[in-house]
Amino acid sequence: MTRQQSDAGRAVPAVALHSGPILTRRSFLAGGAALAAGAPGPARAAANGIPFGAAIQAEYFEDTGYRDLFRRECDFVMPMNELKFALVQPERGRFDFDRADRLLDFAGANGQSARGTTFVWWSTNPPWLEAIADPVDLERALVEHIERVADHCKGRLASWDVVNEVIAHDPDENCGPLRDTFWLRRLGPRHIPIAFAAAARADPGARLVLNDYDLEFRGPRFDRRRAIVLSIVRQLQGAGIRIDAVGIQGHLYAHQAIDVEALARFGADLKAVGVALLATELDVIDFQVPGGPEEIDAAAGKVVGDFLDGLLGGQRPQTVITWGLTDRYNWVEDVMPRGDGQPCRPLPFDRELRPKPWYAELRRRLARG
Repeated sequence: MTRQQSDAGRAVPAVALHSGPILTRRSFLAGGAALAAGAPGPARAAANGIPFGAAIQAEYFEDTGYRDLFRRECDFVMPMNELKFALVQPERGRFDFDRADRLLDFAGANGQSARGTTFVWWSTNPPWLEAIADPVDLERALVEHIERVADHCKGRLASWDVVNEVIAHDPDENCGPLRDTFWLRRLGPRHIPIAFAAAARADPGARLVLNDYDLEFRGPRFDRRRAIVLSIVRQLQGAGIRIDAVGIQGHLYAHQAIDVEALARFGADLKAVGVALLATELDVIDFQVPGGPEEIDAAAGKVVGDFLDGLLGGQRPQTVITWGLTDRYNWVEDVMPRGDGQPCRPLPFDRELRPKPWYAELRRRLARG
């Protein structure tokens, strides 16, 4: 028995999403067999290759170099923030799709596919939403939001991150498997199946994804997080609620070891129940890597290579998406800057829009499929 299997069977607290019979292997395999196929796929990827994409931001669209880079390099684009709750519904019943439509129209005009993030997240909730105290009214507001947004985007998105970052950062310290959020406090764990069921009804053609971070590293905390994901997947399937894929964000720390074998097992376990895998927010956090650009890029190449080994070792991922495309615009600089004053280098292209060596290797691996 592997450590991950042990955690899943004994140590990881149950994620009680709903009441009902105890799940059996047969029940969740049966749920996996009914997953939807034929959702919109990448428009420009090589026939046998894994599509590549990146998160894009409307506020940088006036930078023609930035815009052209996405046009040239991506099979997929993903609006980074423009489909999050507060941006599309800042006031109850008032929806604003202008920024999202600009990006989705860009993808369509360039023969690219797109995906959406996210319906449920602990962050970016508008004040009016968090002021709702009545659980019945809150559930109504959540379902209405999903229905309206999914319907607006129907036919233009291959997949949705339905629920994002729902797992406790450290399940041991948290005394439970789920992150303590507004959604959990108001609706309990059932907010997860509520969201997935609503998304499945609203856009039957889009793949539905559970997205989370810290699923690739080595250590007991990461073992437990992977096991909790599997528990959520099995419970959704046992309840007859569709979940098509798990998204591994892939915010990689260049100094932190990838557990290649455990990541491969995780992908294989998902594949066994008919659930796909994708990387959704890949970048490299390098603040603990000494040296200059060559040393930083070499460390990035190593951790990205190990990550791909783990991903590809378990199942063929549906797509690999980076959290941005150029260092010119990145979140790492603000949140985890380097202590030596050098600029961070988290993304495949540098500030001058030049590709890094690890990007060439990434594309080579994806082309092989």
